[in-house]
Amino acid sequence: MRQRTFWCEASGLGLFLVSCTVTPILFSLLLCGCGNDDKSTNPTPVKQIWPLQVGNQWTYEDQRLDTAGNVLQLDTTIWQVEKDTMIQGETWYIFTINGVRDPEVPPGTERSDGVWGWDGSSAFLAWKYPAAVGDTFMIMTDTATVESLDDTVTVPSGTFVCLCYKWVGTRDPDRDYQCHYMSPGTGRVLSEEYFRTTGGFVYVLFRYLLISYSVH
Repeated sequence: MRQRTFWCEASGLGLFLVSCTVTPILFSLLLCGCGNDDKSTNPTPVKQIWPLQVGNQWTYEDQRLDTAGNVLQLDTTIWQVEKDTMIQGETWYIFTINGVRDPEVPPGTERSDGVWGWDGSSAFLAWKYPAAVGDTFMIMTDTATVESLDDTVTVPSGTFVCLCYKWVGTRDPDRDYQCHYMSPGTGRVLSEEYFRTTGGFVYVLFRYLLISYSVH
């Protein structure tokens, strides 16, 4: 299965999500469609939306499905914050995937308005937090919208209350949109990529579920 990072597919984006590298990799569960049980008020931000510290690690099950929802292919991917580095006087964190540094996954840092990525020359907002339902921002050429603040999502690692971020872009004409479920204090819990058949049927082609994690 090709890797599909969750930072950003645009510069190569899923830490932010969505690069299309060819390394084999990158959720069964109670899925809450984007927009369920929405609230219009901000939660009190007591934790990072994606905890970035050296040594933090997330293990995912990566699924490729057919139009009926059957799993065609499975992979396991380990994301780890391998080290930190200074960029323009600010601490940024470097990820490895299955122990290998992937140039398509940009460094990330936590700011007061969420997690940002570095594209080599400038910073971009990847995960807005704190957030309100309806907040919209650009991730490179993708449009990201906060669809929900309190979706309950169950994956192999447990049950989490998540914000749902919906990404819509034009890079892949067959992909309608993506939904990413982020739990403050944990990070990315679930991601789904929705594609459209030539007949117009929309289905989940790629799904990434959190199996285990270690953050501090």
